[in-house]
Amino acid sequence: KYEITGTSDAITINTNDEVTLVLNNVKIENNNGPAINIIESKKVNIVLIGENTLTSITSSDLDGAIYSKADLEFSGDGTLNITSNLDGIVSKDTLTINGGTYNIKTEDDGIRGKDFVKIIDGTFDIDSKGDGIKSTNDEDASLGYIIISNGTFNITSGNDGIQAETTLTIDNGKYSINTNGDTDTDSTKGLKAGTLITIKNGTFDIESTDDSIHSNGNVIINSGDFTINSEDDAIHADAYLEINGGNYKINAHEGLEATYVKINDGNIDITASDDGINATTKSSDYNTTIEINNGKITIDMGQGDTDAIDSNGDLIINGGTLNITAQSPFDYDKNAEYNGGTLIVNGTTTNTITNQMMGGGMMGESNQGNPNPRQNNRMR
Repeated sequence: KYEITGTSDAITINTNDEVTLVLNNVKIENNNGPAINIIESKKVNIVLIGENTLTSITSSDLDGAIYSKADLEFSGDGTLNITSNLDGIVSKDTLTINGGTYNIKTEDDGIRGKDFVKIIDGTFDIDSKGDGIKSTNDEDASLGYIIISNGTFNITSGNDGIQAETTLTIDNGKYSINTNGDTDTDSTKGLKAGTLITIKNGTFDIESTDDSIHSNGNVIINSGDFTINSEDDAIHADAYLEINGGNYKINAHEGLEATYVKINDGNIDITASDDGINATTKSSDYNTTIEINNGKITIDMGQGDTDAIDSNGDLIINGGTLNITAQSPFDYDKNAEYNGGTLIVNGTTTNTITNQMMGGGMMGESNQGNPNPRQNNRMR
């Protein structure tokens, strides 16, 4: 165990043993590499006491103000201030944060772990031109994940706010995320994962130039409070999107999008300039479907070629309250089922799922021009 206080030179750790490093009101500045460079160790535990400030100018090989090739874990209730020309905290192995306050300003990523990033608690103020928080292992499907149990996060990033190579799991916490990069060249999503995003609870205020919540696979949200402003999709899953509860205030190009969209519950308020809820074929793992089983859903669409609910496959409404203000309330390519719930379209309660035809025409129960009058609108 080593305790550092006052002003210190850059710290290097190179040992086969586990090391505990206590930073007790320390100030480290290194214009020639990391402020703390962990070359080798079984594990390094950094304990924060008081106010600690690290400033470094690093290289592409050692690109973090704290750079570790070993498992790295933080604890304590102190503060860590980091300024770096590249990354803030980098672990080439695992990274765990149990608490503390982190003020990080970087020219690239704020916090980066390879095998995983686990955050149990803490307060994070991250201003990064790259990603805010990320995991990077793309060689092992069981790694490259992020788990966040609690904490307060204020992230402004040029790229993604929080990005996991595989899965992102959020159990609780308070998140204010603003991504402001160039979407023509960069990924600027709020929350992003390669295979799965699971959100169990939390408060989310996300403003993004790309999708606010995005998975190349599935998204499952069980609860939480969401305020989303997105220049693209608010919540997007290539394969499967399931919403089981929560409160959503969405203003976006498109509100909800996936191959299969299932809404089981929740208070969902969508203002969109393209589609409010969209099922489009991005994955062969699911049939292209929108299924609404419960919840209170309000959709307010902009003028023009817009659809409140647009399924390139099937549309199934089993329950809930759906209040739509739109020139085109429904558009579906295959079958529609209305089995229950309340439908309010432009202020009028109805039990009919009309279908927007190409060229702006509307098709209702009569299914004009369709030799099978129940194919496109089955009432149960």
